[in-house]
Amino acid sequence: MNIETLTERIWKKFLSLLVIILIFSPLSFAQSCINTIDTDHIFQKRKKKFIKNKYLLNINSFDELNPTGIDDNDSLSYSYQYETYYLKDDINKVWKSYKNISLPEIYSGHIVSLGFMYSKKKKKIFYIDSNNYEGMREGQVFFINLDLLGGLKRLVVAYEITKVDDDNKTIQFCYINNGVSEGTQRIILSKTEDGHTKVQHNTIYRSQSKIRDKFLYPGFHKMIVKELHKNLMITLR
Repeated sequence: MNIETLTERIWKKFLSLLVIILIFSPLSFAQSCINTIDTDHIFQKRKKKFIKNKYLLNINSFDELNPTGIDDNDSLSYSYQYETYYLKDDINKVWKSYKNISLPEIYSGHIVSLGFMYSKKKKKIFYIDSNNYEGMREGQVFFINLDLLGGLKRLVVAYEITKVDDDNKTIQFCYINNGVSEGTQRIILSKTEDGHTKVQHNTIYRSQSKIRDKFLYPGFHKMIVKELHKNLMITLR
């Protein structure tokens, strides 16, 4: 092979790569923009609440959203809530089911429903009817609707999955900034002595209202967590 032929091949590969970048990069950028939300795929009655919610105020891209996490230097200002469930299934089976559950399966209850989800890694919006969702992954931001008090009170809540740890069987997600609450939730799976599975759902949270954190949040949160885990457990049957 002479030098001229080799140069031509390298140049053609470079041009092909450049074309791919030019084709897909604008699409990825477009998908990250707030104004690309398709309300035709949002099935809640108040569709506009998912476009004009408090998390999306004064930002143009979903990539500007950040998880709140926990301030370890101010741990005394947080409230703590723990829920525990026991399953007779093998831990690996439970973990696989929890991690790979579909969007319709996990958000099929009476309290919690999905508006949409944005993947920071894929730069793409997913809806409840999306058929290419691959399961829980880091960098996914969920916008969910909460129907409380029999639907008298409806809230939009956003959180980001910040860790999916296969070794320690742990899924961690944090509330998104600009919300009412901040903090972290962790779903931790462990094997029991009889070979079954223990599921812990630990929540660390705080807001600007101590009354809300002490009297309102715990009861509603318990119902929400119970519904989500019930949906997760159904997939094991």
